Amino acid sequence: MTDKNDFTADRNIILAVSLSKERDMLIELLANSNPDCRVYCPESLSELDRISEECNIDLIITDLEFKNGSLVDWLVLWPYPFILLANPNGCEKIDTVMNDEASSFIIRREDMAHVQFIPSMINKVLKIKKSRSVQNDFLKTSEKQYMNLVQTLPDIIYVLDKDGHFTFINNAVRSLGWEPVELIGKHFSVLLFQDDISKVSRDMILPNLRGRVTGNDRAPKLFDERRTGSRMTRGLKLKLKRKPTIGGAVDVSLISYGEVSSIGYDGFQEPSHHKLGTAGIIRENKNSHFSSSHKEAESIFDSKGALTHDQVMHLINNKLQILNSLVSLKQSISNEPKACSALGEVQIQVYTLSLVYQNMVTIDDKIKIRMESYLDDILKHLISSYAGNPWIQQTDLHCDPIHLDEDQAITISLFVNELVTLFLKIQESLNNSRLPLTITFLVNNDIAQLKIRASEKIFNEYRTIMKNEDSNIIIKTLAEILKGEIFIDKDSVTLFFNIE
Repeated sequence: MTDKNDFTADRNIILAVSLSKERDMLIELLANSNPDCRVYCPESLSELDRISEECNIDLIITDLEFKNGSLVDWLVLWPYPFILLANPNGCEKIDTVMNDEASSFIIRREDMAHVQFIPSMINKVLKIKKSRSVQNDFLKTSEKQYMNLVQTLPDIIYVLDKDGHFTFINNAVRSLGWEPVELIGKHFSVLLFQDDISKVSRDMILPNLRGRVTGNDRAPKLFDERRTGSRMTRGLKLKLKRKPTIGGAVDVSLISYGEVSSIGYDGFQEPSHHKLGTAGIIRENKNSHFSSSHKEAESIFDSKGALTHDQVMHLINNKLQILNSLVSLKQSISNEPKACSALGEVQIQVYTLSLVYQNMVTIDDKIKIRMESYLDDILKHLISSYAGNPWIQQTDLHCDPIHLDEDQAITISLFVNELVTLFLKIQESLNNSRLPLTITFLVNNDIAQLKIRASEKIFNEYRTIMKNEDSNIIIKTLAEILKGEIFIDKDSVTLFFNIE
């Protein structure tokens, strides 16, 4: 057996067996038949754990008796293939352990003749492991390409569970003012007007049709359709609500389907059937006029037939969505970590711009941006992008009911974007699981005060970074565009500028 401190072998094998004679024979046999293997013989689980931290374990050889079977019990949880050496009377235990297709077992013989077959078995198990690893890498790549394609499409793609709750929805739903993460786990009815829910919901329609033959032509059209083939839902026309902070509605056409070929068959009572959900595609009906429940969304042009406020918003927002998707595709094919990181920041900035058009209102015939909802959307998106959804509640936003013109609103949004992104990166480097962050935006006598407060520890790192002129130039430039001044305290950055 080679030096335990040398971890340069092509294959690292753990040999943890209870019979010393068998272990010695295997060490000698493996040294002759597999010179590229490095064999480790831990005396305890703690030693095995130490070895696993210092090198990549390729295979474990053990038996049911090593340390009273404690290692075998852990094999169920550990992601390592293994070869189990079992006594003829241990068959019942084997069934409970052999749950990994890459693993195998061999029955012991008193004359130790079984030992000579183990090198061949090692090669077989490792080949299966390698094949599975290649297959998993291929599946991961294929899944990533598929997800990039789904996120690039301008249509809304969604998946519902058996109860009608969203388990997936792509970025195109942002055209309705929603972040995808805001809808995950919610019932699809959140997008529908109250009068339409009963017209397209499976739970409300199908009980009244039980026992009746509708045929394909008269089959009901459902948002949460579970049928497939000729009975799937096609061309369901309805209105979807935008996020309440935006208001209004969009006319769409919907396709939805599941995996059930015939809903009238009573034999579908297996538990697996009740887990079936819905996949759907929602396409905006370009031939329909947009409608809105908000007076603010009236036409922003005086001439007859001009684009409405909603149409302008959707036109620009859709273009930004395409740009965002193209950046995502570029990111997926780049092998440079720094380039991927930079493209990720561009994505966030593009989306920040798209949020402007989701928070537009018309006041006194002028287009304005609702800053409270705009900053709230930006903050939630940034936190969810960098820190994960559970930490969103660690932030506070205090904003006066301010409405700004588009140019000032976008500049402020990019200023907030740069600072909060920087704080989140610092927080990540400090391994701090909580980022208490407060943004305050107040106006007094046409003087605006935008303050971003974080922890003093983060600001110490921030000051170090800001000594680099390249890191500071973007924030300084944005402040100059606003003709404002920046003041840095021990735990906050404050920007003062005039409201036009």
